[in-house]
Amino acid sequence: MLTRIPIKVLAPLLFGVPVLAIGLWLSFAWNHQAQRAITQLADQDIEQIHQATATRIADLLSVPVRVSRLNQYLITSSKLPPDNLAAWRPTLVRESQAFDVLSAISWGSADGRTAWISRYADGSIYWALKEDPTQPLMNQWKLDLNGDVVAGSRSSFDFQLSSRPWFLVPSEARQATWSEPYLWVGGDDEKGKTLGISYGIPLFDGKQLLGVIDADFSLNDLSSYLSKLKFGKTGMAILISPDHKLLAASNDTPIVQADGQRVFAADSTDPLVATVGKYLQSNKFVNDANTHANVDGTNYYFHASGVGEELGLRWTLVTIVPEEDFIGDIQSEFARSWSTSLVAVVLAIALGFIAASWLVEPLTRIVSSVRRIGQGDLDTRIEMQHAPEYTQLATAINAMAEGLQDRMRMQKSLSLAMEVQRNLLPAESPSFNGLDIAGHSTYCDDTGGDYFDFLDVSGCDQDTAVIVIGDVMGHGVAAALLMATARGILRSRCAVPGSLADFLQHLNDMLVVDTQGERFMTMLLVNLSAKKDTLRWASAGHGPPIIYTPEDDSFAECDGGGLPLGLVAGETYSEYWQPGIKAGTILLATTDGLEETMNEQGHQYGKQRLQQLLRDHASQSAEEISQAIRQSLASFRGANSQDDDLTFVVAKVL
Repeated sequence: MLTRIPIKVLAPLLFGVPVLAIGLWLSFAWNHQAQRAITQLADQDIEQIHQATATRIADLLSVPVRVSRLNQYLITSSKLPPDNLAAWRPTLVRESQAFDVLSAISWGSADGRTAWISRYADGSIYWALKEDPTQPLMNQWKLDLNGDVVAGSRSSFDFQLSSRPWFLVPSEARQATWSEPYLWVGGDDEKGKTLGISYGIPLFDGKQLLGVIDADFSLNDLSSYLSKLKFGKTGMAILISPDHKLLAASNDTPIVQADGQRVFAADSTDPLVATVGKYLQSNKFVNDANTHANVDGTNYYFHASGVGEELGLRWTLVTIVPEEDFIGDIQSEFARSWSTSLVAVVLAIALGFIAASWLVEPLTRIVSSVRRIGQGDLDTRIEMQHAPEYTQLATAINAMAEGLQDRMRMQKSLSLAMEVQRNLLPAESPSFNGLDIAGHSTYCDDTGGDYFDFLDVSGCDQDTAVIVIGDVMGHGVAAALLMATARGILRSRCAVPGSLADFLQHLNDMLVVDTQGERFMTMLLVNLSAKKDTLRWASAGHGPPIIYTPEDDSFAECDGGGLPLGLVAGETYSEYWQPGIKAGTILLATTDGLEETMNEQGHQYGKQRLQQLLRDHASQSAEEISQAIRQSLASFRGANSQDDDLTFVVAKVL
C-alpha cells in the first residue's frame, strides 16, 4: 500500500505524523505543568491578599478599643471631668481628627447626661451635648475644620440615653463590649438607613455605674474603607457577622434594607455574595482555606476566615478574586502558543523533519524550565531567540519566576528585620548591687512594637536601675520602626541627667514630629534603688507597675500618668514616688499582652491571677518568677495562639 503513495506525499507524512504526535504530547505536558504551577501561585496570591486585608481590618477595628481605653484613662485621671461635659469638646475634636476612621466618640452618664463628637456621611463634624437629663432634647452644633462651633448651626432633637444600644449593652454587661449593629439617631440619608457598631467601656465608682465611654463606626464607613482596598485586579471583600448577615462590602452590594433591617449574605441581590453566604452556612465550609466556585459562568477563588477575635468580635472576612485575575494573561499566552504549534505542525508536514524539529525544540526547553521552576529552582531563566509567541511565553514565565524570587527575598528581609529588632532588646539581665532583675519579650508576629530596656542614665550609680517598658500601637514592621526610633531617642537622652518626666517629655516631642499624631506608643519609666526605700516612676498612657511586699502581703496602689507618646506635642508628664520599698519587694512592669491573654473560653488572664502568682513565687529569683509567669500563661492559654506581643520585667530588692 505504501509503495503506491508518492514519495513527495509519503515523506512529509512519515516525518510529519511523529512530529505531530510529539508536538501534541509536549503541549499537553507543558499545559499540565504550567496549570499546576499557576494554581499554586493563585492559591498563594489569594492567601497573601486575604492576610493583608485581614491585618488592615484588624488594625482598623482596634482603633475604637484603643480610643475608648484612652478616654477611660482620661476620665479616671480627671483630665475629662464627668461633671463638666462641655469642657470635653477640644479633646474629643482632636481625637476625631487623629482617628478619622471613627464615626463617633460618645459619653453617656448614668444620670442621662450625654456628649459626643460625630462625623456624618458628608464629612461634616457635629458636637452634641445634653447637660440637663430632665429635658428630652439633645442640642447639636456643626463644627468647622478647626473644631470651632459654626455660628447659627445649633439644632435640637429628642434623645433618651437609656434607649441607645451603645449605652445599654456595656451597662448591662458591666464590662467593655461591642454592641450589635444598631440604627443611628439621625441615620437616614440619601443612601437609606445608617447602622452603626460601637465599642463601649462602662465606668464604675465601686459598684455604682458612672457612665459609658464609647467609640463607633457606621457600617457605611466600613464599606467605604473596604472599597479603598485592592483585591487582585477586580476582586472584592465582604464582612459577615456570626448570624450570617452582611456588615460591609467593598462594592455597592446593599447591606441594609429600606426598613433598616440587615441583609443576610445568602439573600443578597449580588449573586456572588449570595453564593458565598450559602457556602458559609453549609457543612462544606472550611475556615481559613481557599475555595473555588463558578458563578454565572465565571470561576472565582475566595478565602474566608475569622477577623477581630482578639478584640472580642467573631466576624468573618471573605476575599473574592476572579480566576481570570491570576491566570488570564497566561491562559491567553497558552492559547496563542497552542495555535502557533498547530501551524508549526502543518509546516512540518510540508517542510519535513528539520522544520518540525525547529518548532518542537522551544517547547521542550519551556517544559523543562517550567518543571525546574515547579521543583523550586527559581534561578531558572529561559533565553529564547525564536518566534515572537515563544519569546513572549518565555518572558511571561521568566517574570513569574522573578516574582517568586521577590517573595522569597521579602520573606528573608522580614526574617532579618526580626533578628535586628530582637538584637535591640537586652541580650541578658543587667547586674546591679542589691537588685535581681529579669526581662522577657515575645512577639506574636515576625516583628512587633513591645519594648523593654535598662537605661544607663548619667548620674545613676551601680545600686540604681532605670527600667523602661513600652508598647507601640499595632504590630508588624511599622510598629517595630517606631519602637526602634523611640529606643534610639531615649538612649541618647540618657547622657544628660534629668527626671523621668523630663525623659518622657523629650521623647514625646521628638516622636510627634515623625508620627504627626497618627501613631502612638505607651511607656513606663521606673527608677529603683537598692539603697532607698522609695522608687520613682512616670507613665505615658501605660499601666503602672505592680509592687508586691511579701513582708505584709500587700500590693501598692499606683495611679497617675499622662497621654501616650506621639499624639500631642508639648504634653507634660509627672514623676510619682512610691515609698515602702523593702528587702524582698518585687516589682513587675508589663505590657497589656500579659493580663489580656485569652484562654479557649474567651476569659482574660487578669490581674488577680498575676498577683497570686507573685505571692506563690515571692521567695524565688527574678528569673524563676519570669519563667513561672511564662509557664502559667502557656497553661492558661491552652490551644489558643498568642494574639498580642508579650513583654514584662521582674525586679526584686535583695
